[in-house]
Amino acid sequence: MRLPWNRKYMEIGFHVILTVLLLVGMIALLLRLSVAKNVILQTAGTFLAVFAPVFWAFFFTLLLEPLTAFWQRFYEKRCTLYHRSRIRNRKAGTTLTYLSIGLILFLIGGFLARKIGQTNLSALTEQIGDYIRQAGDMLVLLNLKLAEMGILRNAEWIFSRWIEQATRWMQERMLWLADVIPNIGGSLLDVLLGAVVAFYLLMEKEKIRGITGELSRVFLGEKITKYAKNLFHEVYTVFAGYLSGQLLDASVMAVLFSAAFTIVGLPHGILIGLVSGFSNLIPYFGAVMAFFLAVLAGLFSGAPMKAVYASVLILLLQQVDSIFIVPKAVGQKLELHPVLVLLSLAAFGRMFGFWGLLFAVPLGALCKNFVLWCYRRKKSDICQ
Repeated sequence: MRLPWNRKYMEIGFHVILTVLLLVGMIALLLRLSVAKNVILQTAGTFLAVFAPVFWAFFFTLLLEPLTAFWQRFYEKRCTLYHRSRIRNRKAGTTLTYLSIGLILFLIGGFLARKIGQTNLSALTEQIGDYIRQAGDMLVLLNLKLAEMGILRNAEWIFSRWIEQATRWMQERMLWLADVIPNIGGSLLDVLLGAVVAFYLLMEKEKIRGITGELSRVFLGEKITKYAKNLFHEVYTVFAGYLSGQLLDASVMAVLFSAAFTIVGLPHGILIGLVSGFSNLIPYFGAVMAFFLAVLAGLFSGAPMKAVYASVLILLLQQVDSIFIVPKAVGQKLELHPVLVLLSLAAFGRMFGFWGLLFAVPLGALCKNFVLWCYRRKKSDICQ
């Protein structure tokens, strides 16, 4: 018996089969989630290692684009109309950008080298040893007092367990450093290659955009090219806004921390302030770093009250940062609620570690924008 051909039934059957296959795949993925996670992370790690120079090139391009555009406008305003008409790329703006960045890095490196050279490392090492011995003596005294009072009779076992865990943690960190240090040379080479490639990407921006758009229209079609262009523009806007806002926030906080620590009288206050301020590139990490470094510097200076004063100033500056600086520098560009920021940090940090923490906020903003885009499109379809 010959069944009648019905294209609608065939489409329904295809969608049913596709849905079943997707459900089976999701169930299988959930049943073996740990294995799938390891495979995904290993694949992503290999992919990032192979194409690391390309990712560094895109990162530098995204980071230096505003500065390049500024220097190019600055250069063109001072050119004659004839020379301006003959400009075919942004060689002048890109060159001035790299020269200015190189000068800043040279000045910062010279400042750090001078500060490190002025530090009495032997005296600092001896002081750290004294504090460690004092901490050990305090633990022994606490153990004796607790034993005399009959509280926590197994305190010695608890302290030994803590010391064992701390020793194991230190050994693991040393093994991690032993694995990382040999790869530093390769990572520096990737960064250098990325900076070189970014120079050409910044210089030939318009030409590359035109060629990419033409190839996309030829091979993918006008419709897909339009969607890809909108997607790229959305990603670029979010990441560029985030990076520029975070750099502005980190620079302001570095200046404020340096001034506060210098007023308090912490040793190496400017250096600690710079490190603490630029640690703000990772949300909520800068406050922890500033507090840790300031307290250590105050204790090692021989004046513990300096650590107390520095801690109070850190709390005040973090409130200023949260209330005034971050909403102006980052919040207005991404429009991401603080609750979503915390959820993004928790989710992406758990999945991707350090890099997840670094890019959690823009990734969360992209997810939010995607959900809003789906909502608006669905709403417009219902209204029609």
